[in-house]
Amino acid sequence: MDIKDLNELRTEFEEMQHRAMKDACVDDSCEEDQYEDYPDYLRAIYAEIMPPVKSGIYFSRWDLKRMATELDESFALDVRERMFKNFMQWISTPEDMLSVINVFKNLIDLKCDEYELYSAKYPASKEIFDIKIKKSQKAKKYLDRVYEEFFTQE
Repeated sequence: MDIKDLNELRTEFEEMQHRAMKDACVDDSCEEDQYEDYPDYLRAIYAEIMPPVKSGIYFSRWDLKRMATELDESFALDVRERMFKNFMQWISTPEDMLSVINVFKNLIDLKCDEYELYSAKYPASKEIFDIKIKKSQKAKKYLDRVYEEFFTQE
């Protein structure tokens, strides 16, 4: 046996383990969090909450502007990433962060309500919107985790 054979054996074994774990978890209740660890909360939120593929919600530039307005902040429309940084730059206390998280959660809830409305109106799309709603609920839990990790004193 050479190195190539050992690598192939390892790959086959890992695939077999992965399939066995997937088969054992039919209802997705034992699914692991797909979130990574980040050195700061800005990167964590931008990487895990802002992409719709991860959070199930698209936060547009106008959404960011409306969320800032709810917190009595204001900034010009710009590139989405820059707007996100401008939106997050005023956070200096855990209370500020909690306010931001609540605004994010409120917008997520609002968009999920729209998804449920679309699901009811267009039953063929229910499966698609259910996936988005499930991702958005995980995103809300992730926001809580970010707050606990970066803003609570142990």
